[in-house]
Amino acid sequence: MSIETNLPVPYSPQQISDDVYAFSQGLKQYLDYLQLPTDDVLVSIDERGTVITNLPRIVESLQPYQKERAYYISKFIASCSVGLFDSALNYLWNETLLNLRSKIAQFDLDFFYDNAISDPKRRLKFSSEEHLEGLADWELIHGCKVTGLISDVGYIHLNYIREMRNFASAAHPNHTELNGFQLLSWLQTCITEVLSKGPSEPVLTIQRLIKNIREENISESDARPIIAHIHDSPQELVHSLLNAIFGLYTDPDIGSSIKTNIELIAKAVWDCSIEEKKFEIGLKYGNYAIHGEIRRKELARNFLDHVGGLGYLTEDQLLISLQESIEGLRDAHLNFNNFYTEEPKVRTLMKFFPPDGRLPPQVRTSFVEVITMCKLGNRYGVSHSAEPYYDEIIRLFRNEEIRDYINLLSNASFKTHFEVPTLVERYRNLAQSLKKQTSDESLKRALNTISESSTTDIQSGSLNNKIKSIMK
Repeated sequence: MSIETNLPVPYSPQQISDDVYAFSQGLKQYLDYLQLPTDDVLVSIDERGTVITNLPRIVESLQPYQKERAYYISKFIASCSVGLFDSALNYLWNETLLNLRSKIAQFDLDFFYDNAISDPKRRLKFSSEEHLEGLADWELIHGCKVTGLISDVGYIHLNYIREMRNFASAAHPNHTELNGFQLLSWLQTCITEVLSKGPSEPVLTIQRLIKNIREENISESDARPIIAHIHDSPQELVHSLLNAIFGLYTDPDIGSSIKTNIELIAKAVWDCSIEEKKFEIGLKYGNYAIHGEIRRKELARNFLDHVGGLGYLTEDQLLISLQESIEGLRDAHLNFNNFYTEEPKVRTLMKFFPPDGRLPPQVRTSFVEVITMCKLGNRYGVSHSAEPYYDEIIRLFRNEEIRDYINLLSNASFKTHFEVPTLVERYRNLAQSLKKQTSDESLKRALNTISESSTTDIQSGSLNNKIKSIMK
């Protein structure tokens, strides 16, 4: 026997067509014999020939070791040959998911689950490779996108294939007709974006970082190049890292060294993240609170406090925290030794100040009242250590807060502060400076009237009707 006879026999398009035709005729006769339908069961021989003729060029991009375990690709080709394109699409999708699950398991399961599952309570149910089967297909590919295992473009294509698999494959009853070029295109996408592709270098770097956070003791000097790399990382990976370190930090069972490692880089990760992702972390804190996960809620609060993110709590949680902080500052101001106790209280209050500067209307009036009260001080003076914080907050006053400031003139509980002439003078001076913070003409006129009024006008209340007229 010559060497040549051991070589693979190259099939010509005509040979393929003839072989497929012969098989189809035999299958049709068998179905007829069984008195089963034959029309619209198999796609045309021409469409099958299109796929089979072009398959070698597409499949050759797979490495030998990848081909060895690509069982669903073999089933895909068999289904195409028979003419069951809807079944072939199902096998192609199964091969893609199988490959993605394998990549995830080899990559970092916890990192993946932290990003793929947004519900903290549901997240607790996922820990092992077997649990990947419990993820919906869309969750799996979305998790792969946000962790960098597939590209944004790859995700768009795969999501479309997922939808076609749901509506046009053998996975669901349908009468959708698929053609050969569609299948070839989807096969090439799955091979190019998943089967023959490994994680990119930035993704591997993040993976190594998460591993080192768990296993090493990172020093401040070690953290500096890590922080520099975070600033240069793609946005999606930064967000994935934020989810991962938050998930680690709020795990009650992890050691203190891991928390210390996270604290060294957490502020940099937070600062590099967009507002939407920061609010998502605040929402997770709210979920812990709702579900009574006290320890996780405490750890989540510590994390947000560390990165300066308490202002990103959910509206209900933010409202509660603001109310508590406002009352705490009021008590400090009215009680003994207030010049020393006000500073830590106002610093705590500032941590809950919303990032957009818009206070919930339920607490805005009392917030303005207490901040103004503390800024004016008492007959003995002002807390000098706390005053810079009051000034910083007042500079953020918008029209709504300025209106509340003006309305303090007719606030019965605030009237006792106007009994002290020095406090009246400070109130007038503050009104003068607030004019620069608004373009509303009625507010400007009201502030100007206050700044030019006498102490007697303010103390007697005779100014109130005039201010109300202007504000109308």
